[in-house]
Amino acid sequence: MSFLHDTFPSGFLWGTGTSAFQTEGAWDQEGKGPSIWDHFTHSTVGTDLATETANVASDSYTRWEEDVEALEYLGVISYSFSLSWPRLFPDGDAKNQANPAAVEHYSRLIEKLLEKKIEPIVTLHHWDLPQVLQEHYGGWRNDTLVGLFEEYAAFCFHTFGSRVKIWLTMHNPYLVAVQGYGTGVHAPGETGGAAGSLIVAHNLIRAHAKAWHTYNTHFRPTQRGQVSIVLGTHWVEPQRGKSTVDNIEFCQQSIEAVLGWFANPIFGDGDYPPSLKIKHGALLPSFSPEEKLWVQKTTDFFALSFGPNNFRLGRGLVQYGQTVSPDLRRILGWIKLEYGDPRVMVAEGGWFSESSVLQGNEDGNEKMSLCFSFKAMKLDGVNVFSYSAWSLVDGFEWNYGFTVRRGLFYIDFSQLNRTRTPKTSAQYYKNVITDNGFPNDKTSRELQGRFPCEFHWGIADSTLQVRKRDYNEM
Repeated sequence: MSFLHDTFPSGFLWGTGTSAFQTEGAWDQEGKGPSIWDHFTHSTVGTDLATETANVASDSYTRWEEDVEALEYLGVISYSFSLSWPRLFPDGDAKNQANPAAVEHYSRLIEKLLEKKIEPIVTLHHWDLPQVLQEHYGGWRNDTLVGLFEEYAAFCFHTFGSRVKIWLTMHNPYLVAVQGYGTGVHAPGETGGAAGSLIVAHNLIRAHAKAWHTYNTHFRPTQRGQVSIVLGTHWVEPQRGKSTVDNIEFCQQSIEAVLGWFANPIFGDGDYPPSLKIKHGALLPSFSPEEKLWVQKTTDFFALSFGPNNFRLGRGLVQYGQTVSPDLRRILGWIKLEYGDPRVMVAEGGWFSESSVLQGNEDGNEKMSLCFSFKAMKLDGVNVFSYSAWSLVDGFEWNYGFTVRRGLFYIDFSQLNRTRTPKTSAQYYKNVITDNGFPNDKTSRELQGRFPCEFHWGIADSTLQVRKRDYNEM
């Protein structure tokens, strides 16, 4: 991969992010109710589905000021975090009294960020649905949640909206629908297959649209903010020498089955891609003509999640002769061509390190995603205005628990103080932010020397390819 030296546009929104369940801890403190992830991990701990809980996690609920100090170290301009629905409303119902301790906590965090000139980017729902809504309604399988989510969103807009100008309704609904209600690998652990996932996805799209319309009608005139939804995907392309018309079409359908499932109704024509209709037939819920117009264009920019969770799932969607690749540049170019050159926020970029092999605070987590984003902007003209390195600190990585690490800051989870220690990726990202990109350093000198005798030389490929044997075993 060739390296491009240049700077990002002035005013580029450098950031990082976390989610409430992965980092807050304090799972039952100060009035918080259980989430589906609390229930899921507590019920399945010790099994293949969950080996640990996030009861304390990164302890960010009590150590939030240390998180702000970490943000200052990086020099970021924005910080993306999610509100905990069950912390704000233990019973899940925003028509009732909100938990004052939760409101005070998020208000303190927002105020401190603004004091430090860091833009808060707030996600309303990052997977931690109140458990009571799962028990009473069946969670996102029930369209009652569309209205409940709108009321919750309206409360958040009203309470925090004068200080928050960028909102994200939900994060990567694809994984909620497929992993949470289809395969059962994620909370709430339901195994409804394609039928369950399709219904859940339909309700998530409608819930997002309803929240966007609520903001657009009642809050945008005075608050003048922006609202979007974070959509996740993988990237797949034909292997070298196998770029047939059919194979290219199959790759297109693979992206439509993940990103297009949600993006086409919202950014496209208000309906599901034709390939999904052919694939799922009567199982796929339909939008009425009125709903298509209502769902369409319910966003102010395109927010993209491109990380290992979707990448792993993408491997199961490819066919013989195709390659799954972590090439962020390609998917950004696809979004530009498919949806009319929208403004794009990379809301989740970065990779992970295996906890078992990570030594101390050494990792190499961020460089590739940044380079791909940069090339998409400079060479392909993609209108990327923000990049969020995921995540700020090591946390609870869903069904992988603490076995993988994605933080810019290392946390020793065996220590009560949960000290935040910058990794090499944090130092690298800090330098990129300071330089606003990758300027050509003309003062650099040629270096001469030898590598240590025990240095490990190797070769790697940035793609995962499907071999014929693998295809036959699918």
